[in-house]
Amino acid sequence: MSSPFAARLDALRRVLAEAGVDGLYLPRTDEQGNEYLPPSAERVAWLSGFTGSFAVLVVLPGAAAVFSDGRYVEQLEREVDAALFERHEVNATAPARWLEERLRPGVRLGVDPFLLGRAEYERLAKLARGKGAELVFLAPNPVDRIWTDRPPPPSSPAFSHPERFAGESSLSKRRRIAGELRTRGADHLFVAAADCVAWLLNVRGRDVPFNPLCLSYALLDADGRCRWFVDPRKLGPDVVLEEGIAVEPVERLPDALDELGLARCAVLVDPAEVHLGFLDRLERAGARLIEADDPIRKAKAIKNPVEIEGAIAAQRRDGAAVVRFLAWLEREGLAAGIDELRAADRLELERAKDPLFEGPSFPTISAHGPNAALPHYRPSPATNRRLEPGTVYLVDSGAQYRDATTDITRTVALGEVAREIKERFTLVLKGHIAVAEAVFPKGTRGGQIDCLARLPLWSRGLDYDHGTGHGVGSFLCVHEGPQRIAKTTPGAELEPGMIVSDEPGYYRPGAYGIRTENLLLVEARGKPEGGERELLGFRTLTLCPIDRTLLVPALLTAEERLWLDGYHARVFAELAPLLDDPADRAWLERACAPLR
Repeated sequence: MSSPFAARLDALRRVLAEAGVDGLYLPRTDEQGNEYLPPSAERVAWLSGFTGSFAVLVVLPGAAAVFSDGRYVEQLEREVDAALFERHEVNATAPARWLEERLRPGVRLGVDPFLLGRAEYERLAKLARGKGAELVFLAPNPVDRIWTDRPPPPSSPAFSHPERFAGESSLSKRRRIAGELRTRGADHLFVAAADCVAWLLNVRGRDVPFNPLCLSYALLDADGRCRWFVDPRKLGPDVVLEEGIAVEPVERLPDALDELGLARCAVLVDPAEVHLGFLDRLERAGARLIEADDPIRKAKAIKNPVEIEGAIAAQRRDGAAVVRFLAWLEREGLAAGIDELRAADRLELERAKDPLFEGPSFPTISAHGPNAALPHYRPSPATNRRLEPGTVYLVDSGAQYRDATTDITRTVALGEVAREIKERFTLVLKGHIAVAEAVFPKGTRGGQIDCLARLPLWSRGLDYDHGTGHGVGSFLCVHEGPQRIAKTTPGAELEPGMIVSDEPGYYRPGAYGIRTENLLLVEARGKPEGGERELLGFRTLTLCPIDRTLLVPALLTAEERLWLDGYHARVFAELAPLLDDPADRAWLERACAPLR
């Protein structure tokens, strides 16, 4: 296992020494901050073997380490050679703490400014100064010098996202955002986030796995005109651009930023979205930076009526596909010896019957027994488990359709399971219902309602280590901000039109995992009679039965039972007409029967 990674680590240390630095701080990201990376940007995986979605790799002369979060503790142990890299969970040992113990006066730590945000850089620089060390910009990235068989940057053809799905023309969007630029005194907006470029121009692509993105950049002027910096090989007959969009090769971007600086332009940049290398280039050239939230992020998060109708329609079709899968799983699963990989393949096959299907929205988490205790587990030939009775199967999956993005998790019993599993499944469902039924005043942030999902678990001394909900795009990224439901960050104010997930869980290491996830649409609920504030609430979009055989009904209140029976009545009414196979309809009817 260690031979290729040992050689790569040795080669990196040699290249760093030649550059006059002692180490490297390398987050797993790319120049645009994407969650899912093109193969050419998987530097952490190439150096260490770790393939999780969050990681920081640090190399010093006598030590190296890979850091990730609680989702990937076991994956770190499986994929990373402990003889080469220390393996750390960030909440137990953060990279900054690790560096504080090892930095010495005079040490020069290299960073790639195009992979680092300003806030992270400033924290590291302050730490280094306190230890008598310093940070040094390294561009191009030193890993690229030794990665001799590095894949080329992606060049998949882009395609237009028509207004019948987008609900608003690019020209209208650009004029709307340009108005905000003028209000803030900005001449231009620099857009580095690929999903923001996609939303603004109504274009999509296939440059990265799972998210329909065309990797590119944009400069929006305060009059609504836009310069789109993109590889010309991506532009073909499927891209129809509206007026006011000028296409330029992506190689022209550095010169364009320099020109803005020479003209002393005021450029709005979101320091949470735009990496330090771009900010530094603009400042050095003489531009005046207006650092603020990118107005596209909020506009993109608030779905328009066409996008909402698309989400409703797609969730109905997606729910029918998941029902066909679950009915198949119950009929065939244990007797046929189905395993995690085969189950995931079958689920994708059911979704692929939809003519608007464009692929999964993230790698399917198809997890049996102890594998389900890993919240972000992905089955592989090395970890694949056959489905066996006596525990649960957890499947967290989603799809990209031309009219929406979906994300759903269901946990189902495989035969009879222990009372403990049923009790904890019921506690998770109680938290899920509490969020789904929440009514709250306008101005509430997701972090303020996160505890509703946890209270039933907390009452038994239990919890889970991931967020309760994330934003979801419209045929865009399945994980979208600025809205979220999490105890660690407040997130943005929830507003009508935003879509968030509701996914509390519970995980017993080495035994089983439970999660129930639906997508929710934020809706206005008006001001109640005698009230003083406008209220908001949620509409459940996801339609699919929740396994009633895993419940302990005595733990549910009358209101919770009413919610579940009402939800199942709606699921049956909306999905039964979409099922052609009588066996699937019969399964759905049984699964949606009222609680006794």
